[in-house]
Amino acid sequence: MPSRNFREVSGRTSIIAFFLGMAIIIESVLLGRSYAFYISILIFSFFITFLWRKTPRPWIYLTSIAASTPITLFKQQYACNVIFAFWYTVFNMRILSKLPKWLYIPLGLAVIGLISSSLNWISPGSIVQNIIRQGSFAFNFLLGPIILLPVIYVRMSKSQDHEANIQGLLFGLIIPTTLILIIAKTFGTVANDWEASLHADGLAEGFLAYRLGKVIISFSRTGIGFVLASLICASTAIAYSGVNTKYRLLAGACLISNIFLLLATGSFGSIIAVLCGLAAIFYTQLRKVRITKVITSITVVCCIVLLVYGLSPSSTKKYLGKRYEHRVVEMDTDRLTLWSRAIDYLVEHPQGVGLTFTVGEVVQSHPHNDYIAYLVSYGVIGGLAYPFLLIGLFIYFSNRRRRRIENNNAFAIHLAGFGVVVAFMINSMTDNIAVNRWYFNMIWSLIWYCYFCSRAAQSVIVPDEVTEKTAVAETTIPQLK
Repeated sequence: MPSRNFREVSGRTSIIAFFLGMAIIIESVLLGRSYAFYISILIFSFFITFLWRKTPRPWIYLTSIAASTPITLFKQQYACNVIFAFWYTVFNMRILSKLPKWLYIPLGLAVIGLISSSLNWISPGSIVQNIIRQGSFAFNFLLGPIILLPVIYVRMSKSQDHEANIQGLLFGLIIPTTLILIIAKTFGTVANDWEASLHADGLAEGFLAYRLGKVIISFSRTGIGFVLASLICASTAIAYSGVNTKYRLLAGACLISNIFLLLATGSFGSIIAVLCGLAAIFYTQLRKVRITKVITSITVVCCIVLLVYGLSPSSTKKYLGKRYEHRVVEMDTDRLTLWSRAIDYLVEHPQGVGLTFTVGEVVQSHPHNDYIAYLVSYGVIGGLAYPFLLIGLFIYFSNRRRRRIENNNAFAIHLAGFGVVVAFMINSMTDNIAVNRWYFNMIWSLIWYCYFCSRAAQSVIVPDEVTEKTAVAETTIPQLK
């Protein structure tokens, strides 16, 4: 049902938006990092945002698909979707007032952190260069998830066409990313075979990067595990909800593909994150469907995992065996050592050092923990912006005591958002997603799309007592014909 506050357009325009978005991805594969690609995207994003600024759905579809572009713009690596968001903010500054007020808190923390860390990253010899570098980092990793990506999706909170919303989730976010990942894995050529073979007793799985056209797509387990965990949770939420069968089948195909890719990477942190995300989804489902249906859904997912594992190449099985031995049998504590080094570095620089993915002056290492990485980068105060943002989203998706989502499509989107947020929170404890801007922006796009679509379905909050009384009345009062 259209809302008078949300301008719906014909399906043809949304189809055009889908193909334009896919054209951006294809163009990036064909042109790679070239000024021809950079300039065309800047010009195109400017004009299409200006033309479609008053037609939310097609522009949002297009921008969502742009989040799956496997390369970024210019040397400072600006993600394509945040470029669209920037133009829209320029054309409509009032949109900032429509954002949830609780976002002002992480934004304030981030600004404080950026200022305090500048004491360390601004050096007299290269002030302009450092400002440009750290400014681009802040644009992608602070303003991106806190302001710019919410700007893209905030208008979805007015959309009451929940079937169209789930189409956007599938065709705008899940399917494009899944397609390009499975195509790269299947048809791409290994770009770092020798380097990857140096790891894990000669087993290259989990360290590979694939060349697809003129782009390199990383399948390193510490990076791609995040996005695969998110895609699995979102696909499961749709596949096992009461939505249209064709959407469930498409989501099921994406689910199988992403399970295969996750097993191939052998990321135990992401596997644990997936289990937590799925647990959140199925637990929430218990409030709407019978427990037997939830148990059946869990059983089917487990069978799919076993089937995919059984059909996986022998190299993947061997690699998973090594990973199991390393993480479970030997109980390797390398993460604890890395976290301890990062905390010591934070104590030395409590005001932050500017965005960095390594710690240490002489011997450098990755923290492998996004929460610690943000603390090291933006200090004790600024580093709180990232966990505050995730905790705020978790509270929203988990607090359904006074909210009723009756529409199956809307409920599936809510489950998808909840599962992704939980998986993201867990995975952020063991790895660094921010090293890959594509995966980082895609996951945050997924989260904010689900958040605002869910708000649209919860625009009317009904107290539990009123709902129960209404239900009793409906069973006792005969219906008038």
